[in-house]
Amino acid sequence: MAQKKILVDTNTYLRLAQTIHPLLFTPFGSEQCCLYILPELNKELERSSLQNKFYWVAAQEYVTNRQYFPEISKKQKKSIQTTYDYLWQHVQTDLPGPSRVDTLYVAYAIELNIPVVTDDQDMTALAKDFDATVMPTLDLLKLMLDCGHIHLRKISGLFDYLKHQQDLPANFKADCQRLFPELLS
Repeated sequence: MAQKKILVDTNTYLRLAQTIHPLLFTPFGSEQCCLYILPELNKELERSSLQNKFYWVAAQEYVTNRQYFPEISKKQKKSIQTTYDYLWQHVQTDLPGPSRVDTLYVAYAIELNIPVVTDDQDMTALAKDFDATVMPTLDLLKLMLDCGHIHLRKISGLFDYLKHQQDLPANFKADCQRLFPELLS
């Protein structure tokens, strides 16, 4: 059965990878959903400011898990680059906010017709402007829960951790009310 690929942006990766490990390249559910990052995420993680806050990303088990990327053909690579160039021009003139990496994620999502998981509101706006499919982190967690990939207590623990770290995703309360009302306290 073919995998249903889902891209995960940097913030979502950093929020989930320690709690749900291995996070990437581990199929789950009847549709064989599989999470991927782009190689640019690894470059972002090399920044010292991120390595200081997220020291665990340098551990071999996480480095190894981040070595799987969506396979793309030369034709797809060219299409992604063309779409990226167009999107980046839009960002430069009409929608300041998304980074180059955010824009690249959206270009992949468009060209491969796969969702990207993000809570970044600027990136979400860019994706919506061009009909790319965006999934908030909590929707991904609900999908994982419904597939039996994770349990509600793991999600509850993750929410406690994110609250403690003061790193709640955008729209957390509304998304939690919609998807996990039993966890609101």
